[in-house]
Amino acid sequence: MRDFASRPRRRRRRTLIAGLAAAMTLAGCSSGHPAVTTLELARSKATFQEVGIDEVRAGGAEPLVAATTRIGATLTAAAGGGADGAGAVVSPWGVVALLAMLRAGATGATSAQLDDVRGGAGDNHGGSGAGAPVGLGAVSDLNRTMAAMIGQVEQWSGDPGSVSPTTPPATPLFQVGRAVLVPALTEVRRDFLDTLSRFYDTGVYPADFGSATLGQALGEWAAVNSASTWTATPLRVDSSTRLALLATAYLAAGWRYPFPLSGTSTSPFENADHTSAAVPTMHGTVLARVVHGSGFDALQLDYGTTLCLQIVLPPRGGSLADVVTPAVFTAARLALAAAPIAPHLVSLPRWQTTTWIRLPGPLAATDAFSDDASLPGLGSGVHVGDARAAAALTVGEKGTVVARPTAGTTPDGASSVNGQPTVGDQPVGGTPASQTGPDPFAVDRAFAYSVVDTATGLPLLMGTVRIPESG
Repeated sequence: MRDFASRPRRRRRRTLIAGLAAAMTLAGCSSGHPAVTTLELARSKATFQEVGIDEVRAGGAEPLVAATTRIGATLTAAAGGGADGAGAVVSPWGVVALLAMLRAGATGATSAQLDDVRGGAGDNHGGSGAGAPVGLGAVSDLNRTMAAMIGQVEQWSGDPGSVSPTTPPATPLFQVGRAVLVPALTEVRRDFLDTLSRFYDTGVYPADFGSATLGQALGEWAAVNSASTWTATPLRVDSSTRLALLATAYLAAGWRYPFPLSGTSTSPFENADHTSAAVPTMHGTVLARVVHGSGFDALQLDYGTTLCLQIVLPPRGGSLADVVTPAVFTAARLALAAAPIAPHLVSLPRWQTTTWIRLPGPLAATDAFSDDASLPGLGSGVHVGDARAAAALTVGEKGTVVARPTAGTTPDGASSVNGQPTVGDQPVGGTPASQTGPDPFAVDRAFAYSVVDTATGLPLLMGTVRIPESG
């Protein structure tokens, strides 16, 4: 059942189905709906195509980053404060991967509409000129570009179950689970399965949508891919469902320069509604990047390798909504990339967030989710019955650790970390003693954030903190 969809291919368990002809019939459950205890990936024998990110950077990767940022900002804004009003987190990369996979099986108007899924319609900031395509359709050779970006992201993939619930790894672990669920007895075209295998390094999951125990199997799949205690998902399916989509995102990473445990104390924080609260806040002198832009202040804290957390603050007394836009996320990312790394006295609340979102949600409408869908790669008369995506994030003194999140919350285990992790043989954290007089940067009001791969600009996670909650 274990997906580990982004794990290095030499370690991934695969289920291969041979004997493919013009179409592929997935043998599965009978009409008696036997118990479903696990999900098993079915994929073709086509080999995943290794594509270097530099081979697709200009015409492919850059428009893909812009489209992913737009979609992420739109989903983040629509998620608002999440179920509890405290904030929300989404994985734009996980959602874009699902949409791109769906597009691979689409034709006609459905394909064109998926090309146009963008978020932030009419905002051309972030790599596209005025009037230029800004959705997935702007990406030259989308499948090949996705293969390159999947290869780039795979450097951080692995088994979430191997991570200590209290000690974040020095080398980040980022795992995205992607599931295209189809009826167990259905025909899936060979060329579609070959495309999924060759460019997305995955396949489909045959499922008996009428089984009473499918929910348990879906919960187990989500739990394995997110190191959570989920026993179910909010995915809504029944015996009439022909297609469903599911994605999860998990991050565990130690700060390159962690906060001292002794520096955490209760500090004032201005919530998104401009009320005041006293919240556990980390304080420490760490090496960071800081910029003060037009209408925002931004902070970058590095994890290992090229991953980082970027915090975006609205002006004091301003609205959080004003910085949850593709333009501001992109402007902050570009400005931080040009900023020097220097010691700063940083104050940052601890927080934890878990969010499930439903697709297409606020994204541009597409026939893929209606009876008008044209998805011949997945079978005749097929449309998406339901699609859900989940993400969880916990931020503490030593970095990001998800300590077995439940469906509604993510416990913070970071405060109990002892010892100091390393990157290679270099200690993580610890500002050189000779550096004095650090500039302060206080995250003392509601903010937006993104987890970014600085090598490509790709946002892996995006979210907001309106009222910090740390468990």
